[in-house]
Amino acid sequence: MCLELKKFVDRISKILPDIESARPRCTSGIKAQCSLHAAMEKAKLFFQYCSESSRLYLAFATGKIILRCEKIQRSLELRLSQIQKMVPTLLAAKISGIVHDLRDAKFPIDSAAEEAGKVVRELILKEIPTSDCINDLELEPIQLAALRLNITTPSALSKERMSIQRLLGKVPDHMVQKRCILKYFFHLLKKYGEIIGQNLNGSTLVRHDESSYQSFDFGTPEPPEEFKCPISMRLMYEPIIIASGKTFERFWIENWFNEGNETCPITHMKLDHLSLTSKLCNEGPHIKVVF
Repeated sequence: MCLELKKFVDRISKILPDIESARPRCTSGIKAQCSLHAAMEKAKLFFQYCSESSRLYLAFATGKIILRCEKIQRSLELRLSQIQKMVPTLLAAKISGIVHDLRDAKFPIDSAAEEAGKVVRELILKEIPTSDCINDLELEPIQLAALRLNITTPSALSKERMSIQRLLGKVPDHMVQKRCILKYFFHLLKKYGEIIGQNLNGSTLVRHDESSYQSFDFGTPEPPEEFKCPISMRLMYEPIIIASGKTFERFWIENWFNEGNETCPITHMKLDHLSLTSKLCNEGPHIKVVF
């Protein structure tokens, strides 16, 4: 989930210097950029939280994590959409591509984390009284969750306990439920730490064929490069040929010319004329439109 969102933050980070250089000096432009920076900082803090947090708790709170991802997603989309209207065409096209992908973005749950989350949530609902006695009702679920989350080695168990303690130190006292859950996870790891990971090969835990968790969503096929607009790098729906012989999406090349440019965005050579020729994919004659 976090990794999918981080891809967008990385893409935005790459164009931030261009946005800095191109932003309008009007109040709305400065305000929009400040809002974008604030959204980016929140995203980075969220990534830091996820990287430092307890794996068990993240699996338990999967629903909340997805909601946080979606909230950041909407915020980034809104801020970028505002800035897109205030920058030159080439940069606007890059922003448009990110906004388009952000709108369609999903935050899939890793199958192993999903199973671990289900197991620990069911365990919490059982409200088993804490004790030092071995209880199979606790042992099997926590062992399965640890297996799915790769918390099976001494170092991984130690790191997980430290993560829980660190998280407990940051959770306010009034968040009683969260503190109780974290303390219970810590209790389980301390109680069953030496057992977790032992005899996993011969364990009676239900084994699932990992292939059953594979996603068969192949996504949208990537169009050939010649079908993409060189400005937006997205599929062209109304391809237009200009004097340099290069083909662009009508919307983006018209924006380019409307900004006063008289050169080809690809060759950077001055054009003999600004006429646009509609390319109808070899179906019938080309239609020449004077810009």
